[in-house]
Amino acid sequence: MKNNLCEGVDKMENQALQATPELLCFNAEKVYDWVMLQVQFSQNVPVADLGTLPIDPGSGTVTNMSVRCILTDSQGNPLPPNAQVPVEETADRQDRVFVIDGNQVTLQRVSFEKTLYVVLEFTGYDGTTPFVEMSDPIELTIPESVYLCAPEGTRLVVRISDLECSASINVAAGAMESADLSLDICQSVQTVADVTLELVADFCEPRDNLITEECPNPIIPPQCPVVFPGVNN
Repeated sequence: MKNNLCEGVDKMENQALQATPELLCFNAEKVYDWVMLQVQFSQNVPVADLGTLPIDPGSGTVTNMSVRCILTDSQGNPLPPNAQVPVEETADRQDRVFVIDGNQVTLQRVSFEKTLYVVLEFTGYDGTTPFVEMSDPIELTIPESVYLCAPEGTRLVVRISDLECSASINVAAGAMESADLSLDICQSVQTVADVTLELVADFCEPRDNLITEECPNPIIPPQCPVVFPGVNN
């Protein structure tokens, strides 16, 4: 009875999957405009903004010191590639008419600030003892503006596609007093809006199982026929 029921369910599912394409509606995010921008940014960071460092990287006892930047979130967790970062528009969008390929196009000037967080990792030797220490996340606010197709109702999405960061420390009287940061940022900038799309589509079916595991035959332990069952005389 159970097998018959399962077969009936499978038959109905197969019939549904083999039905003719139907009109479907999907919620999606439409991209109105998309540009790649490169931005260079520099900032001096006072040592007080780095948090507590057990070993002063500028101390006279520190040798072979190096420092590198790590792009993180506000909690100091490293960001994955192509991570979205928070942005805030700082002015109303302004229309401007451009002539592109002989056509008049109205674009909007979008002014915004994006907030990045960078952690500095210091490595070196304090005397003969190697050390590694991390700063607190350093908040960097970077102002920008760009012309986009950004009509009312769209929102701005910024993702960091690549980042090169260098850092150096400034030392006075045998102690670090600040760090200089230099960032070269590649970013994806989009204007998007939520839309509902209407498509004629087929239902997907699972693929064939191309990899199967077969159970081996039972392994029979070696016997001792001389001992048991013995040899008939």
